[in-house]
Amino acid sequence: MPLPSEAAEASTVDELRRLYRDAEARAARLRFIVETHTGLERGRFEDVAGTVLAQVSAFAGAGSAALEIEASHGQPAWRVGVGRAGDAGAAVDLVAGDGGATVRLALRLLPGRRGPAAEDRDALDVALRGIAAAVGLQRQAAERQRLLDDIAGKRAELAALVGRLIEAQEQERRRVAHDLHDGSAQTLAALGYRLQAVTAGLPDDAPLRRELAEIADLARRSVAEIRAAIADLRPPELDGLGLAAALRARLDTLGGLAVSAELSAAANRWPAAVGLVLYRVAQEALANVLKHAGAGRVTVRLFEEGRQAHLHIADDGRGLVAAGAPGAAGERLGIAGMRERLALIGGRLELDGAAGQGTAVRAAVPLPAGEGRS
Repeated sequence: MPLPSEAAEASTVDELRRLYRDAEARAARLRFIVETHTGLERGRFEDVAGTVLAQVSAFAGAGSAALEIEASHGQPAWRVGVGRAGDAGAAVDLVAGDGGATVRLALRLLPGRRGPAAEDRDALDVALRGIAAAVGLQRQAAERQRLLDDIAGKRAELAALVGRLIEAQEQERRRVAHDLHDGSAQTLAALGYRLQAVTAGLPDDAPLRRELAEIADLARRSVAEIRAAIADLRPPELDGLGLAAALRARLDTLGGLAVSAELSAAANRWPAAVGLVLYRVAQEALANVLKHAGAGRVTVRLFEEGRQAHLHIADDGRGLVAAGAPGAAGERLGIAGMRERLALIGGRLELDGAAGQGTAVRAAVPLPAGEGRS
């Protein structure tokens, strides 16, 4: 008969063995969970699903296993299986959902095997939730990429449409400029020459001589104004030399203003639509300076920064005209036109100005990577 001390020692040994087996079982469950998650990180789920499912099947002691993923995020349902489907052991079915993905696991245990213990079933649940999360993340990423591709396609379509719209506007401007040049300008020029000829044929003291001379001078001024309007409708420099040169030519025509200009030559290589819109914005901003600002100096900067085209125009005039003041309606209509033009090509307009402190106009337009640029 064992002594009490021997019985106590045997009991302690048995307890230690049990604790060791429990620790080994917990370590096996932890290894299984870690290996499952590691397997999921090795590639696309469709590529690693068979290996991961085989690990799950082996841990559960199953002869076959099937994994079904329900349709979600625009992706169809999907199924993968391992083992021999004919094995007629006990069935274990589990379901998990995460990240919008629902995953169903069907296990068929080997003959004679009992269902998993509670702790093993918990480990299977953790692994299955990890599978569901991986599938959900992958499908969300695929859906986001599809949406981004759709957005990129829509943006490309919009850019093409905007380009056609701007080109149509410019063609109409060219047509009007051509009609003015070949029509009204030529007629007024001919009228001026005829008046000069008639005036020259009159005696110096003829009563009509002075009046005819004044009419001829008015005809010459009208021709000059029409030619200026033609240049504004479609400046030849914009087609031939680019935005910076066209804007320089426009600044050279400003009278009564001290002009400081910093015009980057990079602007001449910007896409045509960007150049056209920024030129029109500059036209309107400078017209506002001349008509409303009462300024003595204007500063113009044209440059590229952060894959954006920038136009800055600042004056030292009276600032933005208050609503209701003389000229306010016309100035605000011009500002609205600038905003609309910039919006067509994804640009933005910012205005700063306080009474007596001048006005700053800042326009920025995104530049497409590698398109129309050096």
